[in-house]
Amino acid sequence: MRIRNLDLIGAMCFALLGVGWALLSSRPLLVGMMLAVPLVFILPGYTLTQALFCMQPAAPLSASSNNLILQPRLKIGQPFSTMDYMILSLGMSLVIDVVTGLLLNVTPMGLQWQSWMLSLGLVTAVFALLAAGLRRRQPIKKKDVAGWHITFKEGMLLGLALVVAAVALWLSIIRPPQPQPSFTQFWMLPSTQANKSCAVLIGVQSFEAAPVTYRIQVTINGTQVDSWPSIKLATQQEWNRLVPVSPAATGAVVDARLYRLDQPEVIYREVHVTLHSCGSA
Repeated sequence: MRIRNLDLIGAMCFALLGVGWALLSSRPLLVGMMLAVPLVFILPGYTLTQALFCMQPAAPLSASSNNLILQPRLKIGQPFSTMDYMILSLGMSLVIDVVTGLLLNVTPMGLQWQSWMLSLGLVTAVFALLAAGLRRRQPIKKKDVAGWHITFKEGMLLGLALVVAAVALWLSIIRPPQPQPSFTQFWMLPSTQANKSCAVLIGVQSFEAAPVTYRIQVTINGTQVDSWPSIKLATQQEWNRLVPVSPAATGAVVDARLYRLDQPEVIYREVHVTLHSCGSA
């Protein structure tokens, strides 16, 4: 029994390791990637394939039909090559991944590392238990215990696939992340106060790669009314101020300019608001 189900026991142990990794508070990324690759591409499809091929053996063809009809290479309940197992396992695993992703997308957990590991580990364990139960109903054959035989061509293809997977995993680990484009948001909106006075709300939010020091200048019809000579913002930090506008200035253009202190003479951002009346622009 143990020799027959050694592959299923290994698949279940691997699935339990993935579930245990997902439940850890501190999860090493390298270990997670090593556990995720078999759980995504191999184990769910392999255990499902083993369960399906144990369900219903195919009826043997008669001698007369053997002479007239070419027997298919893949027959339920009959052995076939290791490469066939690999192709079926990969195809079934991809189908399971798609269905699992669709189901996770509509659940509160969503598509996360933990949800993927838990769901694929559970699916692998269920299919492995099902395949082990179905195998108990079949008589033990010597060829079942002998193991798989891989030809030279299949071994070369398998080795090439493992090399490509290892190189892809290695590149994903050592390759530094691509720098994200940095930018700064700068806005100005009209704002009506409780006492019906006019004002504009000026705001800045930095999405730069490093802390940046800014300078802001506000003018109405070309006349400077306010300024902030030094505003230092870290990444994703926000700054805003309310600038009052006199009622006599309605119908005028409020201009706000943003400068970076590393380029003090270059306008980095500029916004304009034309006030027709208090509270409208």
